[in-house]
Amino acid sequence: MAKLDFSAVNKSASKSFNDQRNLIKKIGRGETVLCTVCGQPLKLSVSSEGQPGVSCAKGCTSIALELED
Repeated sequence: MAKLDFSAVNKSASKSFNDQRNLIKKIGRGETVLCTVCGQPLKLSVSSEGQPGVSCAKGCTSIALELED
């Protein structure tokens, strides 16, 4: 049986996670971060209504967040 090599997938997923984490940190510090697709500013939403996350006005960037109490 051949071994499956997931190292490339794991590396890609790790990079994506770290990129998103850093983007959220920048927005949390008040820096303006633009959507890579439409160029509009990304906004952080942490209200109790709706899903908390980061998104642009058009919705082409959407990162859902899990918040702990």
